[in-house]
Amino acid sequence: MLNIKDEKGIALVLALILMLVLSVLAVAMVFLGTSETKFLVKERLSDSALYIADGGVEYGINELQQSPLYRGTTAQFIGNVGEFSVNVSTQGQPANHYEITSTGFVPDATNPRETRTVTSVVNIVAGTPSFAVGAKEGITVASNVTIKGDLRSDGQIVLGSNVYIEPSSAGASDGSIYTSTGMASGVDITGNLYMQPGREIKSRGPTNASQGADTAATGIYDESRIKSGNPLIVEGDTSGDTAPIGSFSSVDFTALDAMEQVTYSEFTVITASEFDLLSKVHKFEQGVRFDSNVEIVGEGTIWVSGGSGHDYGLELASNVHGPEIPDEPGKYYPVDANLIVSGGDWETDIMINSNVAINGLISGTTQIDANSNVEINGVIESGGTINVDANVTIEWGELSFQVPLTGSPQTTIVMSWQEL
Repeated sequence: MLNIKDEKGIALVLALILMLVLSVLAVAMVFLGTSETKFLVKERLSDSALYIADGGVEYGINELQQSPLYRGTTAQFIGNVGEFSVNVSTQGQPANHYEITSTGFVPDATNPRETRTVTSVVNIVAGTPSFAVGAKEGITVASNVTIKGDLRSDGQIVLGSNVYIEPSSAGASDGSIYTSTGMASGVDITGNLYMQPGREIKSRGPTNASQGADTAATGIYDESRIKSGNPLIVEGDTSGDTAPIGSFSSVDFTALDAMEQVTYSEFTVITASEFDLLSKVHKFEQGVRFDSNVEIVGEGTIWVSGGSGHDYGLELASNVHGPEIPDEPGKYYPVDANLIVSGGDWETDIMINSNVAINGLISGTTQIDANSNVEINGVIESGGTINVDANVTIEWGELSFQVPLTGSPQTTIVMSWQEL
């Protein structure tokens, strides 16, 4: 016989069990929601700390671009989100390489809820002047010379016979000639000139129209000697293309003097068969001469900061070269060196004699001479004049051993990145 009271009791028990299960599920859902919210908040704060740490690396890179002596920042706020601290070290790093360690804190370093730390090794490469040859007072180019890159001067540019002005590399837009002087024959083409299509020759001197023809009184003369390239000829130019070059040299001497160096207090003649640059700055306070047949190994900067009593502040005699090329007897690599003269009383700041090849910046304050059979990959600049003799090749290129420069944008190469 059916017992109604028993069924009512079972229903009550089942209802209680169901309510208990639902209560447990409700509590679990609340707990899960709270935990997930806390996890999401923690993840968001942690991500913010990582982004802030990355921002610290970028901040460190920007500071190093301003000064290679920068070594860190204790605390730097990013709005009201958080702050970072940066430490920069050069210990165990090659020249111009910096290890940047940055820690991001949220909301701040005093009471952080989350922190993340990253480290990055970067190579800060000094910018290279945009021209291959640049001189404040004038440039003279002899015959059978090839220049790959722009020529720029605040004075007259005289071009000899069979001069080739070409782009620095395939697809590059350089390979033009510019002078800011307003003098007659600011660009004086005395022999056959060969250029590439799409290039320019610009001068601030008198126009053909103002002088009635292409004469020695015009800013660019003699255009008939241009044998290829059909360059755009602009006289009376006032654009930024012919703006004065400005002060010389482009070297940041304060930063240069802070680099690891070897100092020579007297006029020095290098006669040894081998001279090791040791990846340093070699500072000659009274001038230097490298005798013929000296092999310069390694890479570095040769800097003359002063002196007098000699014809040349810095002289490379004939047949100065880099190491011998393996399996090619009698053939040598170029010298990986910057040649810089910033002071002294010399007839010529820098003399590069015949049969010399160099990768680097050649920078002087008064006059630079490059004799026959010289190859230069880099830049030549002078606060005075530059004289290029026959059978010389100059090709614009990045500097092999970096020297701190002013007025040129720097390039940063990230070598590594990791979170600690």
